[in-house]
Amino acid sequence: MKKNTIELLAPGGDAGSVKAAILAGADAVYLGVGDFNARKRAVNIRPEGLPELCSLAHRYGCRIYLTLNILAFEEEFSALSDLLVRTMRFGIDAVIIQDYGLLQHVRRAFPDLEIHASTQMTTHNSGQLKLLAESGVKQVNFARELSLSELTELTAAAHKEGLKAEVFVHGAYCVSFSGQCYMSGLLYENSANRGACVQPCRREYIPDSGNRGGGSKVLNLKDNSVFSRAADLYAAGVDSLKIEGRIKGYEYVYSTVLSWREQLDRIYEGENPAEKDSRLSTVFNRSFSDNLLQGRLGADSFTPESGDRSLVPVGTVDAYNARAGELVVSRDAQLSAGQSITVTENSGSFICTGILGESTGNRGFRFRIEHKLMGKIKKGQLILAQDRLIDFSAVKDKISSMSADPEKLPLEFSLQGEADKALELSASFQDKRITLVSDALLEKASEHPSSPDLINKQLSRLGNTCFYLASCDLEGLEEGLFIPVTVLNDLRRKAVGAFEADLKGESEKGKPVTLVPGDLPKSPRIALAVADREQLKQIPDDGSVLPVFQLPADVEVLAEVEPLFADYPDLIPWFPSILIRQQYTAASDFLLRTGAGQIITDNSGIACLARERGIPWIAGPLLNATNGYALDFLRQHGAAGAFCSSELEDSRFDGITVPAGIELWAPFAGPDFLMKSRHCIVRNCRDCGKRVMDARCLPDCSRSAEITDTQGNEILVIKSRGDYNSLYRKGLRVHPDRLKDPRVGTWLLDLRVRHRSMQPDCSIPEFIEYAQGQIRGGESSKVSPGSMPGSPVKGGCL
Repeated sequence: MKKNTIELLAPGGDAGSVKAAILAGADAVYLGVGDFNARKRAVNIRPEGLPELCSLAHRYGCRIYLTLNILAFEEEFSALSDLLVRTMRFGIDAVIIQDYGLLQHVRRAFPDLEIHASTQMTTHNSGQLKLLAESGVKQVNFARELSLSELTELTAAAHKEGLKAEVFVHGAYCVSFSGQCYMSGLLYENSANRGACVQPCRREYIPDSGNRGGGSKVLNLKDNSVFSRAADLYAAGVDSLKIEGRIKGYEYVYSTVLSWREQLDRIYEGENPAEKDSRLSTVFNRSFSDNLLQGRLGADSFTPESGDRSLVPVGTVDAYNARAGELVVSRDAQLSAGQSITVTENSGSFICTGILGESTGNRGFRFRIEHKLMGKIKKGQLILAQDRLIDFSAVKDKISSMSADPEKLPLEFSLQGEADKALELSASFQDKRITLVSDALLEKASEHPSSPDLINKQLSRLGNTCFYLASCDLEGLEEGLFIPVTVLNDLRRKAVGAFEADLKGESEKGKPVTLVPGDLPKSPRIALAVADREQLKQIPDDGSVLPVFQLPADVEVLAEVEPLFADYPDLIPWFPSILIRQQYTAASDFLLRTGAGQIITDNSGIACLARERGIPWIAGPLLNATNGYALDFLRQHGAAGAFCSSELEDSRFDGITVPAGIELWAPFAGPDFLMKSRHCIVRNCRDCGKRVMDARCLPDCSRSAEITDTQGNEILVIKSRGDYNSLYRKGLRVHPDRLKDPRVGTWLLDLRVRHRSMQPDCSIPEFIEYAQGQIRGGESSKVSPGSMPGSPVKGGCL
């Protein structure tokens, strides 16, 4: 039977946005508290402000989801636990998680807390859904790159596992598969998986490093809007529609939520859904596309402009007094106090954004500049603003008037007593019950017996505690008793104190377990990963090096490489991170058919299947383990070994606990992987003539391009046969500083990228000889990998 409603999930970057979402009709709001979430640039909610927002949301029938959708470092788990204890007490309804270690910790320490999987987990096949369901997840935000038919199949698979399906429907896209982008962290030291993305995809790049001409925004996608396809998603059985935008203001949140609320209501009433809503175009956007939902990937998904397309010219600057903070506008400008404006040169170059304050007369306004001033404000410059289809001053007034008492925890009291006996107070909180007895005996009142109103009043005086009196049963009290107020107060304080101690105890129970490190490996091994048969032939066959082969994602190309595993029975297959639809089916069949003795996988769905079949598996770096708890999660799901995520700097890598029962793998030399994209970036750099990707692009294309950012970072865009577009920092990185780490059981030489800058200049046997010497403690060898080991330079054996 088809469900009647679908959850409308809205962003809440600050208190005003949360209230705007509630006011516009959101069914749920996701928000961050502090820095442990994937939008550090958002204002986020202060912990002391959360109780009122939870109470307000629940009054309107709206749920609150706490975002902890980052990769966590090991030393942060205690603080994360404290945050969870506090926010659960405030009334959050669910938590959104990316990190496997945090997922395991929440399920163990907070078993009653509902867990949702972030889109950063890159969920796109049924095997991944099975793993998440087994791990206690209740709702999954699918990878944003899926088409409607793929979403329909995946939604059915989610429901089969008892999971709710969640889909992004409006807002900014990432050009990378979500959770698979390391560009901001590796190039600019601000990790996207840690909430600090600097949006390098919005920047200009110069194609071909030798050409210093004008750059272009080859990674810059239009925004997502599938408004006209809402009925299709409803028919597909999707349970939750998510709007992006926690760094945007209340105007954006109110407009988008209201538009989608009305669209869904039309569908519920059996009316035809609207094709568009002009209100969506009057708040921040980079123009819109629904190409991913259509499965139409091509040039039209990108835009050369990353600025706000909702802004329209409304006048010009007549004068600006920086000292007084006063802006005078042209006579034709129709502006009002409280309005946000943008000032640009006539050429379009950005100067600033700001808020118009009170009028100073004669077309002047107090002007507060927001963010950074990029040049001088001068007469004649353009003033841009958004069309006002909604009276936001009225909306702001409504938001200002929205308030609620913070939610508290319910206490239930029951009194029993009679003359010449002690007073008994039974107190209940959740599933706990205690009984307290007064020191003094009760007496019959000579004149004025204690009234029920007086008793209730004293017992309900819970002040600044986190409790309120839900009920007070006085049926067990003899009539006509005199009960001193001091006795009632004493019993009430003792009951509250006991339950507060229990809550503190719950906080202690929520602390992360102590990880037990495993024994150090006696003698580290070397593995060498290659991408073709010619490289494979150069690996010694004496067992001194583990041979690893990178598998393609495409079904057709996967079938082509299968004979390699018959020729090389000890060859370890490395499964890619993205396996959608038939790709996952083919990869699963390959795993079972080839009878591999061990595998490496960057895809958790393949890991789940390997565990079921008793095949030892190694967790690849794209499974993003950044703490010992994540390693322990992988171990419990059958992993024999694991790489850590590239998000870990050397200092963080040193501090990670490697639990007993899992072997640590680490790169000795390899490329800096930046991102994987379903879009064709190579086409944007070196046009192949195709406006839209077709069925032959994935299996046939093997092209590459080079781009350079404004800081001189050289980036390779690689499209290998059978795989998606991948970006790498140019050059082979060597990690000599990690060689002293005694925890590593296997060192990887990663030569999977077949590009001249990612390969040593010497032969593979010579490169292996050099690595073996270094791993044994820096023994001299005939070769060395270049003059700057550890830097992203082209590797070379001299």
